Amino acid sequence: MQSGVTKMRRDYIDRDYSPKNTDLICEFHLEPSEGVDFEEAATHMAGESSIDSWTEIATLSPELAAKLKPYVFYVDEEAQTVRVAYSEELFELGSVPQVLSAVAGNILSMKIVDNLRLQDIAFPKSMLREFKGPNFGLSGIRKLVGVQDRPLIGTIVKPKVGLTSEKHAEVAYNSFAGGCDLVKDDENLTDQKFNGFEKRAELTLKLAEKAESETGERKMYLCNITAPTCKEMIRRMNILKDLGASYAMIDVVPAGWTALQTLREEAEDVGLVLHAHRCMHSAYTRNPRHGISMVVVAKLCRLIGLDQLHIGTVVGKMHGEKHEVLTLRDECVLDNVPADESQHVLAQDWGELKPMFPVASGGLAPTMIPDLYSIFGKDVIMQFGGGIHAHPMGTAAGAAACRQALEASLEGVTLQEYAKSHKELEVALGKWLKK
Repeated sequence: MQSGVTKMRRDYIDRDYSPKNTDLICEFHLEPSEGVDFEEAATHMAGESSIDSWTEIATLSPELAAKLKPYVFYVDEEAQTVRVAYSEELFELGSVPQVLSAVAGNILSMKIVDNLRLQDIAFPKSMLREFKGPNFGLSGIRKLVGVQDRPLIGTIVKPKVGLTSEKHAEVAYNSFAGGCDLVKDDENLTDQKFNGFEKRAELTLKLAEKAESETGERKMYLCNITAPTCKEMIRRMNILKDLGASYAMIDVVPAGWTALQTLREEAEDVGLVLHAHRCMHSAYTRNPRHGISMVVVAKLCRLIGLDQLHIGTVVGKMHGEKHEVLTLRDECVLDNVPADESQHVLAQDWGELKPMFPVASGGLAPTMIPDLYSIFGKDVIMQFGGGIHAHPMGTAAGAAACRQALEASLEGVTLQEYAKSHKELEVALGKWLKK
C-alpha cells in the first residue's frame, strides 16, 4: 500500500540476518499511520534512526549503506513488534545521549507512525567496555552499610518540602534511631530558602552519626544534589564528601544523561554512592504504545554507573505491573539477563559491570513487608514514607515497626504472631492491615 511519503525500498528488512556480537539491538513497538504498510513503516524507522532520511538521498552510497545500514531482522505485525540490529560504528562509544538521539530521537516524531516505543535495548560487549558501570553497586553498598543477609530499610523525610533544616534532621534522626538503614530527601527538595542544602546536609549527617553511636549500626543519609548546572551538582557532591557523607542522590530524568555521566566520573573521585531517583520517568515510560520503557531507563542507569535505582513496588501506590518490576529487578542485579520472548526482554550480558541495588518505593506500609520479601528476596531496599511517619506512635515507632515486620518475615513468622510481643508492629497492624 502506498503511503503519503515517498516510498522507500525495503532493503533494511532481512529476516535471515543474524545479529553480530558488535551490534546494538533494539526492540520497538510500532503502529503505522493509517494507510501505511507495516514493513514500510519499519524500514523508514530503521533508516531514520541510523543512516537514512524520509526520502531517497543521493549522498547515501551503496558502499556506505552496505557498511552501516541497520537490519530489521525480526518482524511481527500481529504483535506490532520489530527488532533492529545497528552496527556499533553508528554510535559514539561511551555516549548515552548520542545513542538515544539515534534510537529514540526523531523516529518518535515521524508522521509515518501513530505510535512508536523503544521497548528494550541490548548492548554489545564492545560498547559496554566504554562504560564503568556502578562504582559501589549492590555488594559495595552492603559492605558499606555492614548488612549482608537482609533487605535494607529506608525512608524519605516527610513532608516532602516545608520542613526547616533542623526539623528535617530531627525526622531523619528519629528514623535512624527506630531502625532505618537509610534516610533520603524527596525528589523536589534541593536548596530551598526554608531548607538550604548545606545546612540540611550538615545537621542531618551529624544526627546520623549520633544514631550510629547509639544503635551500633551504620546509618546513611542520601542528600539530593540535583541542581541547575553540573558545576553546582559537583560542588554539592564535594560538600557532602567534606561533611563525611557516603551517599549522594540525583533525580536522574530531570538532570539528564550528560549530567549523570559527568556525575559518575566525579563520584568515583570523591567516593560517593549514587542513588537514582526516577521521578518524571512516566512522562515517557508509562504509555505502553509510545515513548521509552522503564527497562531501557534502568539499563542506561546501570551502564552509566548509578549504584541504586527505584524500580517500583508491585504492592504500593505507583504504576508498574509485577512482570515489569521483576524485569527491572533482573536488569539491576543479574550478570546475565536471559531473553524472555513473552515479555519482550532482550538477552543482556553485563560483563564486568556491577549490579545495582534495586529500591522498592512508593506507598508502602510495614504490613506489606512480607509480600515485598516474597517478591524481591533479600536484595532490595524497602523504602517507606508515610508508612513510617504516619505511625500513630511517631516516626521512630514507624521505623521500628518496619524492622519488626522484616524480622518476622526473615523468621517465617506471621506479623500477627510477631506483633504479640512488639508494640510498634501491633499498632502498625491496627492502622494499616486490611480488615
